[in-house]
This record gives sequence, structure tokens and C-alpha cells, in this order.
Amino acid sequence: MERLGLADRRHLLDVGGGSGGLAIAACELCPDLMATVLELPSITPITETIVGESGVSDRVGVVEHNVVESPPPTSCDVAVFRAVLQVLPHDDARQTVINVGEMIESGGIMCILSRVLQDSRLEPEQTVAQNLVFLNIYDGGQAYTVGEHREWLEAAGFPEFDMFTRPDGRSIITATKP
Repeated sequence: MERLGLADRRHLLDVGGGSGGLAIAACELCPDLMATVLELPSITPITETIVGESGVSDRVGVVEHNVVESPPPTSCDVAVFRAVLQVLPHDDARQTVINVGEMIESGGIMCILSRVLQDSRLEPEQTVAQNLVFLNIYDGGQAYTVGEHREWLEAAGFPEFDMFTRPDGRSIITATKP
């Protein structure tokens, strides 16, 4: 939350937010923040139930939307992808980043929380091992490289990004829209 400076943000878009837990937690920590969870039709009833039971349901909306097919129906000043891109085939992941990038306001942030491989695809070791799971479970899904993320972000209008890799191998990529 500190890395994103959410206290200064108005609207968070949680892309493929599943249960809505990230959006709920962000709104609990930032009393002025509004959030929208974008999810597929098969998941939104679950998300709506969990959000409805939260103490911030008046500030967290749930929208059924496929971001691979088109940009989200709402703009935001921060968009978060948590464990989303690696379940998609390469071209779908790229298009998702581009579509969401269209709806991020100037000065807004895109944040990707994921397992990211170095361009050699040989490290970090934990991500190489986790990638075997992705390759076996998801049709076309995989851990993507730093270079692939760079290309997607540039195509979405984010020329620069920062990346921090945690000791457990998970990465946090942040990019600000000019």
C-alpha cells in the first residue's frame, strides 16, 4: 500500500480481483479511496457476496467485465493486477495491460503483483519452479519475463517502470502514466 501511495489516490481498479480482498483491504486502509473490482461472469456473484459482507461495501463496486476484450468501463488513478497476467496466454496478457492502460488517468499508476522471470527465464529460482505449475494448469498461462512486461507497459503508454522482487520471488512492478 505504501509503494502505491494509496492515501493520495481516489479510485482503485482491481483487475481480476477475485474475492475483492485487495480492494476491500485498500479501502479499509484509505478512508477516501473508492474501488472497483473487475471480474468475469462466473466469479462476480462470489465477489459481490464477499464485498457485500465487508465493512466498505459502499466504496467497493463489482463490475462484470472481460478486460481482454475491451477497456474497463471506468477510469481510475491506480490499477492493480494481482496474480492475473500469468493465467493468460501471452497475447491476452498484453492486450489486457493495453486495455487497462487506456483507462488510467494521466499521473495514475499501474501495479503488477506477480511472479516475474528475468529475461534468461532462469531466475528467480522460486519463479522458475512456480512457472511449471502455471504451464501445467493454465492454457497458455506462464510466468512472463521482465522484457515482456516492459514491452506490454510501453505499448500501453507507460514508458518506464520500477520493479522490486521480494525475497520469496514475487515481484511488484509499478509504472506511472505520463
